[in-house]
Amino acid sequence: MKVACNASPLIWLSHTGHFALLHDLFEVVFIPPEVRAETVERVMGYPNAETVRVGCEAGWMVVVPPNDADRVRVLRAQLHAGEAETLVMADEQGVDAVLVDDLRARNYAMVMGLRVIGTAGILLLAHDQGMSVDVKSTLDEMRSRGFRLSESVYQAILHRLRDEEM
Repeated sequence: MKVACNASPLIWLSHTGHFALLHDLFEVVFIPPEVRAETVERVMGYPNAETVRVGCEAGWMVVVPPNDADRVRVLRAQLHAGEAETLVMADEQGVDAVLVDDLRARNYAMVMGLRVIGTAGILLLAHDQGMSVDVKSTLDEMRSRGFRLSESVYQAILHRLRDEEM
């Protein structure tokens, strides 16, 4: 599966020690130049600066600029630069899914006909494929650090995990 990724999943997966899930789950991860800047150049010293740099050097993460600057500019009126570039580039590349957490960006992606997976969805996908990830503990850690996940979505995830244990 090839995906386009915004900064948030890269940051959260790096900070929780689960960045490798991206390589394990996806054939290629496209990121636009703004996301590379947000996660590497402007944040030296943070875990994601090293993980994203290494992913790009290894070749499974690829920086791809969006071609349609006008579409990016239109989306920039409502979204952050990285989100706008990610959605336009994802649409242009015909990816299987776009990895993004921001609710407004997720809504725009769905309107554009893109399949959306957030950081919580990445954790669930890994869990579903039998990878060793404690979804609840990771989400709890992320939420304690400011990750925005509605209580209803959090409870739905926990319910799903409990149902699988039965």
